[in-house]
Amino acid sequence: MVIRAPFGEHLVDVSVVSWNSWGHLRRNLPALIDQDYPSYRVVVVDNDSSDETAEHVEAEFPDVDVVRCGRNGGYGAANNLGFARSQSKYVAVVNPDARPERGWLRSLVRALEQNPNAALATSKVLLASDSSRVNACGNIVHLSGIAFCRGLDDDQHQYVRGESVPAVSGAAFIARRDALEQIGGFDERFFMYMEDTELSLRARLAGWDVILAPRSRVIHDYQLDIPASKFYYLERNRFFMLANIFRLPTLVALMPALAVAELGVWWFALRTGRGLARAKFASYVAVVAGLPAILRQRRRVQAVRRVSDARLLACLNPNLPSGVGETYGLTRIANAFFRGYNTLMRRLVRW
Repeated sequence: MVIRAPFGEHLVDVSVVSWNSWGHLRRNLPALIDQDYPSYRVVVVDNDSSDETAEHVEAEFPDVDVVRCGRNGGYGAANNLGFARSQSKYVAVVNPDARPERGWLRSLVRALEQNPNAALATSKVLLASDSSRVNACGNIVHLSGIAFCRGLDDDQHQYVRGESVPAVSGAAFIARRDALEQIGGFDERFFMYMEDTELSLRARLAGWDVILAPRSRVIHDYQLDIPASKFYYLERNRFFMLANIFRLPTLVALMPALAVAELGVWWFALRTGRGLARAKFASYVAVVAGLPAILRQRRRVQAVRRVSDARLLACLNPNLPSGVGETYGLTRIANAFFRGYNTLMRRLVRW
């Protein structure tokens, strides 16, 4: 059970963001409050649920603290609220639909204690449909900013080493409080999707590492599905992230690769349906309308820079996973281009 330490004396706060998530929480909170770690606090930050999530948690899990948001501000804003009310050394984040194994938290903390230059450590996230297979061992970030699950559907035993990864999976990870205070927590403009990748690259920008803690495991109720609303946020937030992270000369140098990626994204959107095409166009409108806020946030992010863009580019991957164009060989052709362009960028970018 959770050890009830006086406020600020526990070592870890565990943040769970909920929005109409009672169905998941009633199954997963028992595993979360039964961790084999001596001192931690579980906080459910509820995004104004209409299914009485907050009331149910308070009634059935009295050891869990509940923070009620007056509105649904999204994943990042809710986690930031939880971070702001915490004074612990570490802050862990887990999705309500992710069930942690008993040693989940202990393994995350150990990973950071053994790697003092790591700001973030990500869990091994396994598929609920087959827990021998991987959902994500961190995230891979493509040269164009597209992010995807590292190791999706691989045998979990392929990932047994603690190692540096491009980005954490937002389904389950841990962060150092001092790193979060330095880089500023989640970018709340994102609302949902890509916040974990942007936070990871921002940590790297400030000189921190991001690692996998393979003994920290959660079972995630994951389904690969991209409705129009998700596609909108993925595409809009990808541009937000690129604008935050890279210097202007790097963004200019990336333009040919970004243009090819845009062609691929539009191909996917148009083949999938008009809803995705409309969402893609809407993402452009949102980026243009949000330019003043983009520039303000960019200045804040660049103020914490400690490393070069060359080092950041070394974390990016030139290969896209197999996709809708694979039947026509388009993914293979695109990846040949991206690999060549990535080699060029590595030689060109010295700043």
